[in-house]
Amino acid sequence: MEAVQDRGGREAIAALEPGWRAALEYADVIHRAGHEVTDQLYGRLRAAWDEGQIVEITLVIGMTEYFNRFNDSLRVEPTK
Repeated sequence: MEAVQDRGGREAIAALEPGWRAALEYADVIHRAGHEVTDQLYGRLRAAWDEGQIVEITLVIGMTEYFNRFNDSLRVEPTK
């Protein structure tokens, strides 16, 4: 959780298993532009996750992006 929430710095990310690091990098790339996912990044994902898991990871990333953009566009404040 420290790595995901940017509280642990680079050390927290470096301590993650390679599959989780690849998933976080994948989320960063998708956030910028989904067509920028390289064959090398996909290969790192495939080394740690099966196709179904990659689909699920992609779905979670996509839905999070959708809700963030929807809420930001309508200036919806996070609940406490």
